[in-house]
Amino acid sequence: AMFRPGRILQFGGNSSGALVIDINGTQPVVTATQAMSSQRYWVTGTVLPNGTVLATGGSRVDNELTDVNNSAEIWNPATGQWHAGTSGATPRLYHSSALLLQAGKVLVAGGGAPGPVYNLNAEIYSPPYLFNASGNAATRPQIVNAPSAADVGTTLSIEVDTTDISRVTLVKTGSVTHSWNMEQRFQDLTFNANGAQVSVQAPTRAAFAPPGHYLLFVFNSAGVPSVARILRIGVAADPNPAITPTL
Repeated sequence: AMFRPGRILQFGGNSSGALVIDINGTQPVVTATQAMSSQRYWVTGTVLPNGTVLATGGSRVDNELTDVNNSAEIWNPATGQWHAGTSGATPRLYHSSALLLQAGKVLVAGGGAPGPVYNLNAEIYSPPYLFNASGNAATRPQIVNAPSAADVGTTLSIEVDTTDISRVTLVKTGSVTHSWNMEQRFQDLTFNANGAQVSVQAPTRAAFAPPGHYLLFVFNSAGVPSVARILRIGVAADPNPAITPTL
């Protein structure tokens, strides 16, 4: 899962270990980070709107009901630590998938066929950022208006329903099968808020945002994300445009 431009979290399979692979330099740099709570074959990694990485599904033995791990573990790149959260009801093994939704929730589906289970079902996981300290649904900011398309290096003008905006992020829409989601990318976007009007700097390099559809989120100061707007990034005429900061 590419949790930042050029930085990839690799985990699952033959061990409980996890690695960070940095491909921003002339040679890849690989460093270990905290291991997961257990070995998880066929675990699926999902980049969340706040740039953390969710692990769902898997078991210690390849596609078998041996030491199944149904917990939703979340890795924080700021600390390098995993946090074990709530657990799903159904083993998610071979042929399972997980996909980030516009609402900031995650669809966790399938798994086990051919094998010990035949899951023609799905669960919806709601990450902790959707709840307040009392365990109730958190108040969410809303994107009132936003463009549906943008080019690399341009400035986006969006309208929100609050003056409390602390962060704007962009997450690639997913394409997942067999635990592999090769489309995932994440980045924080520079922004300037003037009341309910927010100017946002689109990605400045085509390598950061290949053409396709992305989820645009805004966050309030409590770290609660909005429902995303879908933004299409076009083919860049200039993959590395000269940007004069205006925000």
